[in-house]
Amino acid sequence: MLIPEVGFGTADLAEEAEEAVYIALSQGYKLIDTARAYGSERAVGKALQRIYREGIHKREDYIIQTKLLPGIVCYEDVLRDFEQSLNDLGTDYVDVYFIHWPVNRGSEKTYHDENVEIWKAFEHLYASGKVKRLGVCNFLERHLSDILDHCKVKPTVHQLEIHPGYQQIGLVEYSQKLGMDIEAWSPMGRGELKNQPYIDMAKRYGCNIGQLALKWSLQKGYIPLSRSKTKEHITNNRILDFTILKDDMDEIDKLNTNTNYLDIWSYKRQQMY
Repeated sequence: MLIPEVGFGTADLAEEAEEAVYIALSQGYKLIDTARAYGSERAVGKALQRIYREGIHKREDYIIQTKLLPGIVCYEDVLRDFEQSLNDLGTDYVDVYFIHWPVNRGSEKTYHDENVEIWKAFEHLYASGKVKRLGVCNFLERHLSDILDHCKVKPTVHQLEIHPGYQQIGLVEYSQKLGMDIEAWSPMGRGELKNQPYIDMAKRYGCNIGQLALKWSLQKGYIPLSRSKTKEHITNNRILDFTILKDDMDEIDKLNTNTNYLDIWSYKRQQMY
């Protein structure tokens, strides 16, 4: 089981990724999330090597996770793409390996069979010891059934867009009943805490509204994946030494409108099929 604490995400960090990951590692983050689609695996690998050279930490001190490049669906191609990930990360194993999206562009009619094929390759990697845990991202119940109906090794981590405005309660409960840990991407949402009652709530706890959202996620038992390019924000997003009282947790729960805030093609596509 993953220990609920704030992880560090690397989507959209571009050329700043290496320095941002190095700062995150230096500030005590233990979980680093990347993906082939982010283009940040090599930067993560370089940052890790810098940390190792300092002689303080070793590979086993960290949880490193990455994701299959969307559009790769054939067994052998999955294995080749994974080996490229290992090479770029500078490691001989990853802790969690994900299917990034359940439905890829142009695959609406064939994604069921493709996900089963992908999962067979994932199970091979798991059996080889090159992957410690298998996971999925952005899967709905019907997408999960494609895997569960054919798998020998079940997914044990589910990464979803989760924040106070988009809580996906039913899907989270379904995934947890299957024994899956929940990781929350975009955990600070898209501004639903930017109103006076919640600004005031953050002030009472001596934090900012982003930290309040991260702590809410942690107290729900999720692993939020924060992201920033600046040392101040990277550091502050991990300093969450307060507890949100139940009444305030209930108030934040009421922000849920079940409306996602990230307008990306793949997210809309997976909702359709």
